[in-house]
Amino acid sequence: MKTRLIAAFAAACLTFATGSAVAQEVRGVTATEIRLGTQDDLSGPIVFWGQPMRNGKIMRIEEQNAKGGVHGRKLVLIGEDNGYDPKKGVLAAQKLIQQDKVFAMVGVLGTPIAMATMPIVIEAGVPFMYPGTNHRAMYEPFNKLKFSMAAPYDHQMRAAVHYMVAQKGKKKIAIMYQDDEFGKELREAAEAQAKAMNIPVVAVTSYKRGDTAFSSQVARMRQADPDLIVAGTVVRETAGLGLELKKVGWKVDVLTSAAACNAAVPGIGKDAVEGFYIQCQYVPFDAASESEPVKAWMKRYQERFGKPADVSAAIGYDMMELTILGLERAGKDLTAEKFIAASETIKNWQNIFGSPPMSFGPDRRLGTRAFVLTQVTGGKFKRITGTLGE
Repeated sequence: MKTRLIAAFAAACLTFATGSAVAQEVRGVTATEIRLGTQDDLSGPIVFWGQPMRNGKIMRIEEQNAKGGVHGRKLVLIGEDNGYDPKKGVLAAQKLIQQDKVFAMVGVLGTPIAMATMPIVIEAGVPFMYPGTNHRAMYEPFNKLKFSMAAPYDHQMRAAVHYMVAQKGKKKIAIMYQDDEFGKELREAAEAQAKAMNIPVVAVTSYKRGDTAFSSQVARMRQADPDLIVAGTVVRETAGLGLELKKVGWKVDVLTSAAACNAAVPGIGKDAVEGFYIQCQYVPFDAASESEPVKAWMKRYQERFGKPADVSAAIGYDMMELTILGLERAGKDLTAEKFIAASETIKNWQNIFGSPPMSFGPDRRLGTRAFVLTQVTGGKFKRITGTLGE
């Protein structure tokens, strides 16, 4: 009888212990690792952003794991190539959530991909952290599971158009934009600011994502004779616009968004993009004038990946830096709720790259609204304003 009672008690203890373990199980978290998901364009039209951004994420995770991970757990990054295609992005998100069971989704690159995948991620209860897009939907409407580190496209564009009218005396605007959520947000912002300042928008033209020829768009805008083109374009397309302007011999000022703040723009466009005005939250590197911490970081990147670091890599690095900071503050007993609460405590966080500081809170999901306006000069990005948009 006594033996049976002891056995029953032991069984009860085992059941309690097992039930407790199940109750405490957290998606993507084991005793030894934390799985994080990401998506970048590694094969499509914004690969100039995607590959370095992925490298930056990898570099920061490797550095953390070399120090023992986070509270004894190694970080595992599971990445997918979305090709800048929303359909591929949705499939990748479903895999990362359903099959890989990631704890958080970090740094999903591309406005159309982030717009398509964010609802899937949030519905699964997975934190959607620091996407690679400046679209307003990344922080509005409020949802506790989404955080954005990117100064909004529309906010940047309105401030930059205001600067070009008030400081540069622009009188007539033409708009060329990518015909998707990314481009439409920039078009609408430029139109709204022009209306607020009583400046006519004399031409509006669009192109499909992935297009490389812009002769018809340039011809239409030229006929309207603007003194400023507002371009809702990404990297390759910004260079393509410049090359078409050079081809037809039309000298006109061009203003574009942070999506074109990439060294590949002058790398592809050469002198055709000289003088372009480009909004930047992270200004592309000029190795000779960077701080010693940035030079050391650039050296580590070069040694790890065999190529020079660029602004895309810095952004990817910071996406993961902020994620790691939240994981560290959440403590060893990690849950999504504790991670979110910990991420809300990040205040006035300053990276080594000189970008505007970022802060979050219980009712704040956007890290910063600030940016600077640059101009391509001698193939480099030269800051021409102080901080705007704060």
